[in-house]
This record gives sequence, C-alpha cells and structure tokens, in this order.
Amino acid sequence: MEFKELQEFIEQQHQLFRSLKGGTLTTEREDILGRAVKLSEEFGELSDEVLASMGLQRKGKLENRDPEGLSAEFADVIIVTFLLARSMNVDIPSALARKIEKIRTKHNQELKTQHEKGNDIL
Repeated sequence: MEFKELQEFIEQQHQLFRSLKGGTLTTEREDILGRAVKLSEEFGELSDEVLASMGLQRKGKLENRDPEGLSAEFADVIIVTFLLARSMNVDIPSALARKIEKIRTKHNQELKTQHEKGNDIL
C-alpha cells in the first residue's frame, strides 16, 4: 500500500464516522478524546499480541491466538494514530520527515558517540 492510499483511506474513514453520527459530530474535543482512548485500547491489544508472540501469555490466550493477530494489531494502531492526527490537523508526512531528519542528524550521532565511549546504548 502506498502512503497516499493510506491517507485517502483515513480521510474516507473520518468522513464516514462523521456521517454515521448524523453529521453532528459530538464536539471536536470529544472526537479527539475518543480517538486518544481508542489508540490506548489498540496499543494494549498490540502489547498483548507482542507478549503472545513471545510465548509470554497464559496458556488459554496462546492456544486461541490468531496467527495474523500481531500484524492486525499493528495495522489498528497505525490507522487509529492517523485518525487521531487527522482530528488534530497534524500533517503526518511532514512530521515524519522532520523526525527522520532529526534522528539522522542528531540522535544517531549521539548513539555513535555513546557507543564509542563504551556506554551501553540499548
């Protein structure tokens, strides 16, 4: 999937959610808070799948585990993150570009320096 396709899907979902609420979105603040809570829920489900993939869940959860669960939960976190960003007018491509540049120019150099000094960086 291309990034542009994901952005189009997010816009479609945003508009669908608005229309399902009768065109009267509760309030912008409630929409943002609802999506933030949903993101927390999805992250919890992703965490469960990470633990299960490492065999660190109780037996019942491991026996009923969906092999596609981990990838599905990663996708859920990404989608809800993009929906929350859409609600808050955050330009994700620009934010990612800035963050990647900062990592390349600052953080990676700091990691190399710490490693050269013999400090444990992980």
